[in-house]
Amino acid sequence: MPGKKYSEQHRVVYYDTDLTGRLNVGKLGDILMLVSNDQSNDLGVSLQNMKKAGLGWVVTQHVLTVDRMPRVGEELTITTQATSYNRYFCYRDFFVQDQSGKQVAKMHSVFVMMDLKQRKMVRLVDEFINPYSADYTTKIERLTQPQMQGEVTEHNERTYRVRYTDIDINRHVNNIHYIDWMVDALDKDFLSQHDLVSLNIVYKKEVAYGDTVHSQVAKNGLVTYHEIINDDAISCVAECHWQPVKED
Repeated sequence: MPGKKYSEQHRVVYYDTDLTGRLNVGKLGDILMLVSNDQSNDLGVSLQNMKKAGLGWVVTQHVLTVDRMPRVGEELTITTQATSYNRYFCYRDFFVQDQSGKQVAKMHSVFVMMDLKQRKMVRLVDEFINPYSADYTTKIERLTQPQMQGEVTEHNERTYRVRYTDIDINRHVNNIHYIDWMVDALDKDFLSQHDLVSLNIVYKKEVAYGDTVHSQVAKNGLVTYHEIINDDAISCVAECHWQPVKED
């Protein structure tokens, strides 16, 4: 059976939202990662304990599906569960429900364990994986990879310098900042008139303090393809699907 479930409540406040009053996709990612972190603390395998062992968790892929982006003031229930793992990869699910119990979003994520000194992926350590009670499997999930859909009709690029505040406890850019950079490459009118339906993001290479990154986006109708470029190397790619805003 899949691992232990863990749930928390979250009230959407104004600084979680964009100018439409809907939850910002980057903030949604922050909330989900917080619940994952809180479960780890509850199970006695906190990031601080892992850091003492010279280890940390790194996300390699998020696959997010949004049925409806919550609005400011809504009370949400966030549930997470580590479902399975193999020698190197751990798989986790997230579910977001509104006050009526209806699911408004879900996400499937892939994590690896990293040696913080060597900056390399290592085999999962039983001490930090067993408390979740996830299923062991010899299989490696083959998730769909982001790709450009159809002919590119628009292209845009923005440049950012990595700030001290962009760096997390694992000493690299927090995963959610990549999403913020990607979304910011789209124009205001498109973002205010469209809701995110799905996001498939893959992290390929770390970005560090002081680096200059380029957020590039190619658009074809309601599909956008994103790349974060650092020193001519692709650090992160994503595919997003959108739909025109539907009034609640």
